Amino acid sequence: MPPNHMISFFSTDVPTLHFWEDGEETSTKLEGEHKLEFEGPKACVGFKSRNNRYQCPYHYEGRIQCPFCGSKDISRIYTRHDFKGYEDLEEEFSKREFSLYLVSFGERVKCGVTHADRINERVREQGADYYAEIMRFKGREAYEMERLLQSHFGFSNAVQARTKLKLLGREDPQFLEKAIVEVESTAPFNEYLLDAPMPQKIDYPIPEKYSITENIDGKILGAKGPLLFFENANGAFVTNIKAHTGKFFELKE
Repeated sequence: MPPNHMISFFSTDVPTLHFWEDGEETSTKLEGEHKLEFEGPKACVGFKSRNNRYQCPYHYEGRIQCPFCGSKDISRIYTRHDFKGYEDLEEEFSKREFSLYLVSFGERVKCGVTHADRINERVREQGADYYAEIMRFKGREAYEMERLLQSHFGFSNAVQARTKLKLLGREDPQFLEKAIVEVESTAPFNEYLLDAPMPQKIDYPIPEKYSITENIDGKILGAKGPLLFFENANGAFVTNIKAHTGKFFELKE
């Protein structure tokens, strides 16, 4: 089994891979020449607490996160509003300001929530074609409004990476523009809108032509959310690197 176990991938200014290496959480920036070959099966990546990340104590195989690690992960205070073990964060959460935003991937429009001070980073991490911040709330109110918007307007709660791959090259602001108009014309949602939300385009280093591949072997061009682009003597390629979360790999620069 290769020595490295993939935890997560983030695409901000420089694509970054997080992984376990000899029991230590490690990260590397994917720039320049790289060669990565992934192997299955997937195994639990462990869980993150307030200050540390821990490996799965059961070495669970078959899932990215086992039930035990999922119950311990701090992310559940946002995904399920479950503060067991993190009770001291509940008051801070209730006072924290959150942004509600719409993003588009081709014709798909998603509604999401993030900390107000990181909305630009969050939509780029997802690889959105266009985005617009539409509302701001504190604590649970933001997540309740997210649920209502998704239910009333049919906005997606999530867009899978494989769908984002299929929608490459179909960027069009009209779908997000239409969604904003719908919210603007619907009471009582329009009472909470920020002033004149407008779609903002995000540019990515996407080559004109590319082939889809699994592993990585070549010069890194950049990323669009979970999709990593690279090139070598055979042309340009894109891989859905998020699909490898939980797998093991060798990293050769």
